[in-house]
Amino acid sequence: MLQLASMLDANGIPHDVLTSTPALTHLAAHRTQAGPGRARRLKWWPGKRQRSSVQATREDATRALRALHRLSLIDHTPTTPNQAVRVHQLIQRTTRDTLTPHHYDHTARTAADALRAAWPAIERDTALAQTLRANTTALATCAEDALHRPDTHAVLFRTGYSYGRAGQVAAARDHFRHLADVARHGRGTDHPDTLAARYNLALWRGEAGDAAGAAAAFAELLADQVRVMGEDHPLTLVTLSTLAYWRGKAEGDYPSAG
Repeated sequence: MLQLASMLDANGIPHDVLTSTPALTHLAAHRTQAGPGRARRLKWWPGKRQRSSVQATREDATRALRALHRLSLIDHTPTTPNQAVRVHQLIQRTTRDTLTPHHYDHTARTAADALRAAWPAIERDTALAQTLRANTTALATCAEDALHRPDTHAVLFRTGYSYGRAGQVAAARDHFRHLADVARHGRGTDHPDTLAARYNLALWRGEAGDAAGAAAAFAELLADQVRVMGEDHPLTLVTLSTLAYWRGKAEGDYPSAG
């Protein structure tokens, strides 16, 4: 649990992130001993550990948080669920430094899975959305490479979308520009992650007030999608439609999205 928390925002981690299904699966897989009243779940073999087949529960996760709180390793405040867990940055750094490279990357991807699982489809709670974005930013700061291997994690796309829907269109544009640059550098211009990031970059570029720039970016993207996926691919057709919209906006004769 402390390893998961060490990847996230020191100033506040939502309770639902650390009790989500990905977090519980991670806790069950890395148990070192049985809980009270339960049969032993792990056996040790020379050079090998047998993983637990018993899923951890939300109650198990909460007990782990309370134990860390009693040890003064975290500050756990269940009455503020959006920022239930706070961790000192020195404790986070020390915890991360104990991880092997493989375990580091796996823990980072699990933290990203947990954030995505806790993210509501409709962001009615703006404070929660802001906290989730802050946690994604903290995760990317300490483990960005892991979030792009083997592909760009969905939470990074969700974060950019969240910025835009919160009215922070410039932040959304800049976020997707960075994603596009990283994907292009790591996997090439034609990779699906690169194409998806470029689509979102063009979209939020337009929403930020640059209709002509958005139209030009969508035209470039469309040419690459036709070359890579074909002119009848559903994503190509979506880009074609979006290009028509932004060209109309740029020319002043397309007042609404319809």
